[in-house]
Amino acid sequence: WVATGYAAGPSLTEAVRDGGPLPEHSVRVLGAGLAEALAHVHGLGLVHRDVKPSNVLLTLDGPRLIDFGIARATDGTASLTSTGVSIGSPGYMSPEQILGKGVTGAADVFSLGAVLVYGATGESPFPGDSSAALLYKVVHEQPELGALRGELRDLAAACLAKDASA
Repeated sequence: WVATGYAAGPSLTEAVRDGGPLPEHSVRVLGAGLAEALAHVHGLGLVHRDVKPSNVLLTLDGPRLIDFGIARATDGTASLTSTGVSIGSPGYMSPEQILGKGVTGAADVFSLGAVLVYGATGESPFPGDSSAALLYKVVHEQPELGALRGELRDLAAACLAKDASA
């Protein structure tokens, strides 16, 4: 199991809902903090598997990644529940996670890209009105990055690459 300390602050979902998309500088700080957190998680041999806006707290000390309830070892075999259902949050899951393939830290990087798009735009890079539509778009369509510019767009596109080895 993983133990974490108490962290006070709104989730990214709450912050964007209440205040709108974050300024570009704030998205960069968010990305750097989450990338550092994921590097630590992956360094421990774990993959989070549910990186999404509601699992990111915005604290005075920077972003905090929470809810390790479905985190597993990065041995590439931890992609399905015992009943064979993919786990994670549609729209933020990686293609390999949706397809039930072995999940590694690359899945968290994909999800990080989706979280950064959400923080910058207030929208998922894979909009849809049902779980099935979201899952299809993640696997088969390119993310919607039109509202992003420059290096932030390049970063999000790299994180959201369909090839987990890229």
